[in-house]
Amino acid sequence: MAAKKNESRFRESVQICPDWAAITQEFDQLPKPILRRDEDGEVYRQGWIFRGHKSESYSLAPSIERVFPYCDWAEAEYRVLREFQSKARMHLDPAQVPPTDHKLGWLAVMQHYGAPTRLLDFTDSPYVALYFALRNRQKNNFAYAEVWGIDAAALRQQAVKTSREADRKVREKTGKPHKGGRVGSRAEDAASSLQRVQEEDEQWDELIRNALDPCGVRREHFNRNGFVAVALPPLQNPRLSSQQSVFLLNGAQDLTFETSLEFMMQGEKQQWYKRFRVPEDALEKVEEQLFQFNIHDLSLFPDIEGLAGFVRQKIRLHW
Repeated sequence: MAAKKNESRFRESVQICPDWAAITQEFDQLPKPILRRDEDGEVYRQGWIFRGHKSESYSLAPSIERVFPYCDWAEAEYRVLREFQSKARMHLDPAQVPPTDHKLGWLAVMQHYGAPTRLLDFTDSPYVALYFALRNRQKNNFAYAEVWGIDAAALRQQAVKTSREADRKVREKTGKPHKGGRVGSRAEDAASSLQRVQEEDEQWDELIRNALDPCGVRREHFNRNGFVAVALPPLQNPRLSSQQSVFLLNGAQDLTFETSLEFMMQGEKQQWYKRFRVPEDALEKVEEQLFQFNIHDLSLFPDIEGLAGFVRQKIRLHW
């Protein structure tokens, strides 16, 4: 989990953690992932998601922005996606090949193999994010390693609000009725409750599809107001599963990820992000503690590459 060197526009909510005790104290105060229902009866996922950076000067920038910093990232992603799709079937196991029109599935495969996309890797675990912040980090290059924490529930709430505003504008422009209704809050039996959850999942899937390919009215709304959403990997693999991975994606095609995030979240009154910084002189002890908690290359990369990294790590730490 890396990012381009470029001081982030988010400079508040920074917490310095000088040692392992301070790190665990800060992380343990954050809400744990859990499913809840709001006052309208809608299911939402409470909890924070995390991303590790090797330097506090790195911004939140997906790889498509880092590879194409001076051009339209949406056009660049389209060209990269077409190129990848045209050749990928020759090299992938058929079980790994998404349907041609499943854009999130293709972007996830591309992300996994290192092709540039708009997806930004996060994890449910702050300790996994911390490991990525110090993994393969060169000494004496940076003052601090950093872990970003973002309130996923607050992000989702603002994304739903922005998407519904865009839906309304689309209806006003086209005159077409809205296909999905807002889930009600009245008590229902078990069968209808299951149906309600299924409808909510379908509506969120539609929200992600609209973010990946917004129509003209929706695109204009996202570009003015920003739009960033949480997306789970559509198809898991051993690495994604071990790393408890989630994605954030930008639906505002004229904005960078950070600008889009800032615009969308500017109406959020509660603290919705934190930045945890660990000084360089504490990182070796932190790595030793993470190793004791079974967070190392082999646990996060359960393949031959992870095994090689695990051996290198044991030599450095223990031998």
